[in-house]
Amino acid sequence: MKKYSIYIALSNKINFYLSISFVISISVTQAQHKDSLTHQLLEVTITETKQQILQASKKTTLIDSLILERYNTSSLADLLSNQSAIHIKSYGNGNLATTSIRGGNASQTAVLWNGLNIQNPMLGQTDLSLLPNLLFQNISLEYGGGSALNGSGAIGGSIQLRNTNSFNKGFATTLQVSGGSFDTKKLATSIQLSYKRMSSNTRIYYTSSQNNYSYNDTMDKVSPNKKIAHADYLTKGLLQELSFLLTPNQIMNVRLWYNTTHRNLPSYTNTISKQSQDDENLKINADWNYSKRNLKSIIRFAYFKDGLNYTDSSTNIYSKTTVNNIILESDNTYTLKHHTFHIGANGTSYKSDAITYDAIYTLNKLAFFAAYKIQALKSKLNYNISIRKEFTNLTSIPFTGNTGIHYQIHKYLAAKINANTSFRQPTLNDLYWNPGGNPNLKPEQAYEFDGGLEFKLQKKNVSLLFEGTYFNRHTSNWIIWLPSLNNYWSPQNIAQIYSRGAETKTELSYHHKEVLIKLIINTSYVLATNQTSKSENDNSIGRQLIYTPRYAGQAGIYITYKKASLLFNQTYTGYRFTTTDNSAWLTPYYTANIKASYNYSVKKMNIEVFGSINNLFNKNYTVVSNRPMPLRNFEAGIVIKYFKK
Repeated sequence: MKKYSIYIALSNKINFYLSISFVISISVTQAQHKDSLTHQLLEVTITETKQQILQASKKTTLIDSLILERYNTSSLADLLSNQSAIHIKSYGNGNLATTSIRGGNASQTAVLWNGLNIQNPMLGQTDLSLLPNLLFQNISLEYGGGSALNGSGAIGGSIQLRNTNSFNKGFATTLQVSGGSFDTKKLATSIQLSYKRMSSNTRIYYTSSQNNYSYNDTMDKVSPNKKIAHADYLTKGLLQELSFLLTPNQIMNVRLWYNTTHRNLPSYTNTISKQSQDDENLKINADWNYSKRNLKSIIRFAYFKDGLNYTDSSTNIYSKTTVNNIILESDNTYTLKHHTFHIGANGTSYKSDAITYDAIYTLNKLAFFAAYKIQALKSKLNYNISIRKEFTNLTSIPFTGNTGIHYQIHKYLAAKINANTSFRQPTLNDLYWNPGGNPNLKPEQAYEFDGGLEFKLQKKNVSLLFEGTYFNRHTSNWIIWLPSLNNYWSPQNIAQIYSRGAETKTELSYHHKEVLIKLIINTSYVLATNQTSKSENDNSIGRQLIYTPRYAGQAGIYITYKKASLLFNQTYTGYRFTTTDNSAWLTPYYTANIKASYNYSVKKMNIEVFGSINNLFNKNYTVVSNRPMPLRNFEAGIVIKYFKK
């Protein structure tokens, strides 16, 4: 009771500070409103995130916009598995896909949409197969702990999805139609209206597939050629964005994103599956952006509703869960010569409703965060530090922080050093699943060090980037579900994980007139081992975590000539152990994909035809045990764009 009273007091104080921050921001805006109107209206686009501004010492990767366009008909899971060294744990084509960054699990990767975390608070993870790339203009990756600015879950890293706005562009519409193997059909359209002070962007998408692909069952020597059954899926949704240029210094954005997916889940046995899953997601996001001279302020509001309905009629399992999430956040950045100051607050409330819970539970979180950056030695040296303190009504959250240095050693060479502490709040399922939930769980905690060198060279038509990074992370109170004495599984803070390794990134490009050639190579080596015993005869100590490949790599070449383009990429994923004592494993695999397109313009219309071959060399492989992936498959389509200024 005393703890709850303290929480209420803190809640009232933080709500008061958030209100004061909002009032001050509005007051400053109104005081400068008259001065703002005397300037000519300009196109305003806010591109930098607070991570980019305040944490130059961290490793970040921005997905190339040209490559992102080639994956316009794919999910985020397909993009990252083919165009990064991040391991995507896929349970089969069209099924659940999650991440593993630097040896972390799916719950240790934060997924941010326009600065707000969209992880499901009940599951603690995001299904990347449900996120279509066509919705986002900007996708970037941040490696390493980022709880100081991103909050819970950012232990391994974060994926940042952003929508950008533009004004005074006129009218544009796009129709995209494609079809492919396994009776797959995709349809998407967008309508953009862009005026001097207002813009509207509407995107609608639809995907259906029988998903009845063939595979080779290497364990069946009599009839190895098999076909997936009961694996069809249907996805449809829309994203509506409205942006208002209130003054040359103020932008307001409102976004509504609705997605629904129905999937039949295969059993991969001779028995026909009776399992299915329905996902329904509603996300409403609004933000007010103010930028004037040295001050940048953002106030964000969001309402997220995530529903999941899993059924298995053969075992009489009918599981329906719903969680509502409300977020209010204030970000304020002030720059004074070589100094940058940042302060913000976040209030989040989760409300869950699940058949498997014995009650409706609410998780409230309140957080303060601050950051500081200084530039010295004629801007060659950048030092940054950030801290965060979070309060909840369920668990005690430790202070988290990040500090680092970015130093430009030479015109072409820079060094980065970064250290951070991060955490992950137990999920609502961890705490309240019935039976088995453990309300006494502590947050996972991690401290990490990483450092690296970055070499950049630009000579006329040729540019080269090479970045090498070493990381070292210790994670304590790692939550793991174990069998209990009551014959059901229950989560415990028992594992201590030690992750270390190295990553490289190489980009070489040549651009001359109408020719562009770009080569990208990403590699990673991850050694993530358990350091503590979970039982008397536990043989997992010092062993690699299951489904965490030690070696992974990706290489791709992108070529454009006049109106034609070609993208070829090859990926490698090493051994993944399927048992904690590393006595069983999945063999490494190579996959290759090729995408080609040709476009031409007729007056105000642009037409592009494209085609792709996935798994070009027809490799038989699995990412997760007993979850075969498709053999060679195809996709072809057309994109029609019309624009009028």
